[in-house]
Amino acid sequence: MTTWSDLLPEILNNISGKLDFYEDSVNFLCVCTSWKSSSATTTKHSIQHLPSRLPMLMLAESNTDEDDEHELRTFLLLSNGGTMRKLPLPEAQRQRCVSTHGWLLTTGEEEFYTKLVNPLTRAQIDLPRLYMFDELYFDQDEWMYYLFSMRKVVFTSPNPLSSDPSFRVIIIWGRTIGFCQPGDVSWTRIKGWEGHLFDISYHGARKRLYVVATMGTIYECDVTNDVLCPKTLSRVTTFPGEEFGCSCVPWAYLLEWGCDSLLMVTRERYYFKKHDDEYGRYGPYMTSRFQCFVFGLDDGKWSKITSLGGKAVFIGFNSSFAIDGGEGVKPDCIYFTDDLYEPYRGLPEGGGGDVGIYHMFNGRIENLFESQESVFRSSPPLWLQTSTLPIIKGIK
Repeated sequence: MTTWSDLLPEILNNISGKLDFYEDSVNFLCVCTSWKSSSATTTKHSIQHLPSRLPMLMLAESNTDEDDEHELRTFLLLSNGGTMRKLPLPEAQRQRCVSTHGWLLTTGEEEFYTKLVNPLTRAQIDLPRLYMFDELYFDQDEWMYYLFSMRKVVFTSPNPLSSDPSFRVIIIWGRTIGFCQPGDVSWTRIKGWEGHLFDISYHGARKRLYVVATMGTIYECDVTNDVLCPKTLSRVTTFPGEEFGCSCVPWAYLLEWGCDSLLMVTRERYYFKKHDDEYGRYGPYMTSRFQCFVFGLDDGKWSKITSLGGKAVFIGFNSSFAIDGGEGVKPDCIYFTDDLYEPYRGLPEGGGGDVGIYHMFNGRIENLFESQESVFRSSPPLWLQTSTLPIIKGIK
């Protein structure tokens, strides 16, 4: 009886030629050594030109006791009408995860290891341990706070496997912003903001890191210029909330919006009381509204927008990003996930039910899936962004 590994190269090449998506080609080549070696010649010319199903939503780690389930992660594919698919990803097992450009930054509990992991190819890049921060010391209670507080990661360019000397990995970890290059032995701190950190974004056209903090104050920094050290943020602007009827900025996200602008998205949540029926169904809170404001980097002016111009915005424990609507992505919508750890620490089953699609034109919130399908205690659901697709290791 012929086994899968004994299929003729002509048959394998015929099968691989019918695969329409990058992820399917990756999985095909990972079946066994013979499939990879037989199809590598054909695949190397075509795989980089295949479309990807990203963005997709990586759901929380399974809460079951089965070991096999912990090594698998479920992905919700927008381009396939919201179908679910399981992929092996043991590299993310029991790890804190945040994402940018289709990569995960994973944080281990033991000695604060950090890695970049591509969930499709499972390529890995080691980063400095988190305690290797210059001039950063804290006591036992603060260690526990930082353990649960990896919040954001951004890249200065899309592909960490490239030889770009200006490539940096930038993170929000607890009350700290830091950056490194692959191969560094420690993280470099960035200082100079006031209040609580909301989000970070790297503006590719401006070659600047932008940070949004309390009251919608935006700061900037050049993290790729090695001459400017130590790194200190400079204040750019503070959101004039009163002009737009906003008494405060409860939470905010920041992303590049064209070559000369930033988009700030504010998020409002309604908090339930423990005896409310909604508390048991959704958790301690539920998102009630988003508002979007554009800041012009050239003229320094703020404006409110009620349409995203056919684009969709994705926010949560991922680097905030926008793409054109279509291919299963609804235009003029904000796709959001739950990105607060603190309210769920005392709940036995964890949390993460505040996930959905916000329609800009009428404020309606649409469910992506049943909220209890992806509760989390350590690794929350998060979006994976379309990125420059890496060449599979072993194909030259």
